[in-house]
Amino acid sequence: MKHSFFVIEDHSLTNLGIRELLQNNTDLSCEGFAMSEEEAFEKLTELDMKGSLPKVLVLDLFLGEDSGIDVLREVKKHFPSIGVVVYSMYSNPGIVSLVLENGGNGFVSKSSPESELVDAIKEVSAGGSHIQSSLVEPLHTFKNLFQSLTKGEQFVLNKVIERFELNRIAEEMKVPVARVEIFLSRICAKTGCHNHEELIAQFG
Repeated sequence: MKHSFFVIEDHSLTNLGIRELLQNNTDLSCEGFAMSEEEAFEKLTELDMKGSLPKVLVLDLFLGEDSGIDVLREVKKHFPSIGVVVYSMYSNPGIVSLVLENGGNGFVSKSSPESELVDAIKEVSAGGSHIQSSLVEPLHTFKNLFQSLTKGEQFVLNKVIERFELNRIAEEMKVPVARVEIFLSRICAKTGCHNHEELIAQFG
């Protein structure tokens, strides 16, 4: 059984390296690649019209000016049959949680052995899910902490993890920046962090 995949990664050499690595496995076949959100949706739409959508999307989280989380949301909206494995150098528990919350099917750190990504693609292609084992316990700990936050605090923390600036968070919440700063101070008090940057370092 062939497990088809498509790679979205904005660094050309890394993109090529991922594809070459995966195609060394005879059970995997590459249906294409992209280096931006726009290019990805153009190519996926073409593949959809041909009836040859990949079973799995291998997605980097930070694509230059594009957000991998936004790509994930849009893929799940327009191509719900595709499983998504995030393959990222950022693997703190908050970002893993955010990926799963938005429909991600797998998460693998780029620092993991090559076999981890291959296993993730095969499992997600078969309809399952795959979270790198070393990420599971920190994820559970984060989820317990996250549940202790109010809805407003949860929203702000998720946006901080997505690398949103405070003024953009305020725009989305339709509140003054000062209100977001209050949420942020409460989050810091509950998590033991001192500022926006420490929240990203610990959870994002």
